[in-house]
Amino acid sequence: MKYRVLMLSMLFVLPSCGWQLRDTQLVPSTLGTLYLSSSDRNSALITELQRALNINGIKVIGNKAVADYSVIIVDHRQSSRTASINPSGRVAEYQLNEDVDFIITDAQGNEMIPLSTASVERVYEFNEDDILSSTNESRSVRNRMHEEIVRQILNRLRIFSDNAAP
Repeated sequence: MKYRVLMLSMLFVLPSCGWQLRDTQLVPSTLGTLYLSSSDRNSALITELQRALNINGIKVIGNKAVADYSVIIVDHRQSSRTASINPSGRVAEYQLNEDVDFIITDAQGNEMIPLSTASVERVYEFNEDDILSSTNESRSVRNRMHEEIVRQILNRLRIFSDNAAP
């Protein structure tokens, strides 16, 4: 009985706090075609964004003139700093920050979503005795940060497409 009450309460509590399964945030494929503009077209972030758009049924094309909408990456900033130190005064944790400024325009160049920023901050433990493991952890955290940035951009596209629907 207690188990059922707990499960029922979880069904009501989890959705109200904004929790959802990963990649369940779909952008309607009725959005049309999309052009991605960035100063670094081969970056890991752009690759992840293209992958996510393709999964959601959005066709990414290379010609801005025929695209229905454009996502313009204006600026992409990455930084890291020491988050904490250990008792011997050496780095124990690093804080990674990533910010992406972007604009979404229609085919005529009108801003559908003005300059917006997608931001992510993560902290990871640094082990000076195992540099390889710490480097792999840093890379893994950066990849998850890219996924979060992409989710934020997709969310803006979803909100935009919901508002644009008749």
